[in-house]
Amino acid sequence: MNQLPLWDEAPSDERSTIPLLSKSRFAAGLQCHKRLYLECYHRNLMDPLDPGRKALFETGTRVGLVARSCFPGGVWIQEDHFHHDEAVRRTALALRDRSVPAIYEAAFTCGDVRVRVDILSRADGDEWDLIEVKSSASVKEEYLPDVAVQLHVVEGSGVRVRRAGLLHVNNRYVYPGGPYDLERLFVLRDQTEAALEYRPSVLDALEAMREPLRRRTPPDIVPGAQCTRPYACPFYGHCHTDGPEHPLTDLPRAGVRLLEALQAAQVADIREIPEDFEGLSDLQRRVRACVISGSAHADPELRRHLGSLSHPIHFLDFETCNPALPLYPGTRPFQQIPFQWSNHALLKSGPARHAEYLHEGKADPRLPLAEALADALADAGTIVVYSGFEERIIRSLAEEFPALAPRLLPLVEDRMVDLLELIRAHYYHPEFHGSFSIKDVLPALVPGFGYQDLTIREGGQAGAWYVEMIDPATPPTRRAEIRDALRAYCHRDTDAMVRLFHALQEVT
Repeated sequence: MNQLPLWDEAPSDERSTIPLLSKSRFAAGLQCHKRLYLECYHRNLMDPLDPGRKALFETGTRVGLVARSCFPGGVWIQEDHFHHDEAVRRTALALRDRSVPAIYEAAFTCGDVRVRVDILSRADGDEWDLIEVKSSASVKEEYLPDVAVQLHVVEGSGVRVRRAGLLHVNNRYVYPGGPYDLERLFVLRDQTEAALEYRPSVLDALEAMREPLRRRTPPDIVPGAQCTRPYACPFYGHCHTDGPEHPLTDLPRAGVRLLEALQAAQVADIREIPEDFEGLSDLQRRVRACVISGSAHADPELRRHLGSLSHPIHFLDFETCNPALPLYPGTRPFQQIPFQWSNHALLKSGPARHAEYLHEGKADPRLPLAEALADALADAGTIVVYSGFEERIIRSLAEEFPALAPRLLPLVEDRMVDLLELIRAHYYHPEFHGSFSIKDVLPALVPGFGYQDLTIREGGQAGAWYVEMIDPATPPTRRAEIRDALRAYCHRDTDAMVRLFHALQEVT
């Protein structure tokens, strides 16, 4: 990283030098110039990296390593970004060595922009193919600038590029077991023409990014849709610290058009929205009314729904993993694989009864998990879930194992109730701040009870840790630590639903 002092000696409003740009900084600048500025000068203001995002980065690393096998025999440029100049020198040596068929993490600098290329594959003579690897199942719009800026820098460094492509995972590939069939696991998309057409935009964007970086203060950019599109900004917390108590981004399902219309009307806080403002949904109007009054909305219809549930009332939650690189024969990349469930059964009297299943070992967890689930829910009673996720998982299990379908399908067709949809339709609290996630709903209705005391705090982290737990290379002590953390997390999800259920009974 090219770290510069926050202040140089020049007594002006501009800096004498600016940091080098990179493909990640270029992507940041395309999203928001303020984000780019903060990444260059004030990285200490970043939000803590959430476990789910960290798991995505780790997935990308694993996919990138496997993707290199599509271009075997290459040279890996191992110097990290702190030693970029040395990486450039090693790349230059590899480029000149005609025995080298490919280069992994090739490093280049052109002007004030530097990049690392996932894979450079020798095409013919002195021509090379540039390949960007993505751990996704398709080509996304935001990937093109990434490829285009690399093409600009590599060609600007004097390297002849025959093609620029994007290598992504093929989610239609059914893993038969054994070594991966790399030609079927990955799809290589030619992006050369699109990247060349985008090159003028790269040059314009780079020049536009340099101007704010010369200033001593960050650009004054109002938070808006760019804070979460195409990715959640790592400075979201910083930029929203001194904002309104109920910003427009707290409006549920607010699209770009609505947000832009409200900003054009100089509305910054939900409480400032005129009562007759066009384009608001019924739910958004309810949110507006609640934050203005400072009180919750509780539809009497909610009491009727809650009173209609039959005992024992089961509160069910699954944990799943969706590995980009499939683990089990017969599965596809990114397929949801349930490996754990928790069930709190609320009787008419007495404490809730708890049952759980956590699969261990390398075998496919789905069949034993489904059998244990069917046994646990064999008695009568409503099954309460939070979102439609559990229904989708049960239906997928019934499809995968037809012999179990007569025991599984009645669970979702006759007995399941979605607590999330009941809350969304009939209840709102100003402290939800526009979110109906159980982690945002819970503190408003059950103060002091949450997830902060847990080691695992969200589903993406649970899935990533499960994959680590079943890895034979994981030490036994670490495996035991993960096992305990997974049990505590899944138990907390269903315990939270029980507490929400009791809290909603009291407020309606």
